[in-house]
Amino acid sequence: MGELLLCNEAIAAMPYYIEGVSINVYSIEELNYYIINNTYLLDDDFMSLELCIWIENHAHLPKLAMHLRTIISTNGRLSAFVTELLEYSGYCTKEELKNTHDALKELEEKSEFECLKIRADRLMEKKKYTAAIFEYKKLLSYEDAKHTERVLYGNIYHNLATAYVQLFLFDIAADLYIEAFRQNGDRKSLWSCLYAYKLDNNATGYARIVREYGVTEQEINNLDSVLRGVCAEASDGCDEGRQKETILKYKEDYRAHVI
Repeated sequence: MGELLLCNEAIAAMPYYIEGVSINVYSIEELNYYIINNTYLLDDDFMSLELCIWIENHAHLPKLAMHLRTIISTNGRLSAFVTELLEYSGYCTKEELKNTHDALKELEEKSEFECLKIRADRLMEKKKYTAAIFEYKKLLSYEDAKHTERVLYGNIYHNLATAYVQLFLFDIAADLYIEAFRQNGDRKSLWSCLYAYKLDNNATGYARIVREYGVTEQEINNLDSVLRGVCAEASDGCDEGRQKETILKYKEDYRAHVI
């Protein structure tokens, strides 16, 4: 998981697989580390009998598994489930335990739509772009999304587009950015659309947006100035062939996820 963890309990021969972030954990300490650092990604699916079975049979903590099953069977909340897990193992500090519990309690007071938005944003922050794209698309498909304020609706499109940019899918990102601008009226979304067209070497699309949305000469000059800096940074220490190879690999790997 990127860091060395001191494990006081048994190391499992069979890991527990956490879907959504594609992570295997091999000990109760690793599971707790994941919880503390990814609290906003947790949802009710995390509170599963499969996890209880793994804790009992592979982490060899039958008493903890029994307590967690009781919380599930009595329709307990996710905050109670996670708190029990963290308290039993004694891995985290009192402050970490309180912060995790409070964060989950806060999520429990929000609508499912709001929780999805928070989780998608956290996936973006953690550079889990494929998972973030899935969550943003799911968010946009919700009935609540159609009735939310237009600025928020447009911002979701903007964030979705940004995830595609991180995967070098600039053509898809450009279309999403312009939809974001139509909804939120934020010229940052419009400028991002132009960035995406520039990065995709799509002069036709770039010119069309400039013409249709009245982009000023000053805005174009500012965009060009910023883009030159971005391109210089991106190419630093990386030859053109290597750049093209990387872009092609990202596109090939991700095409299967695009509908």
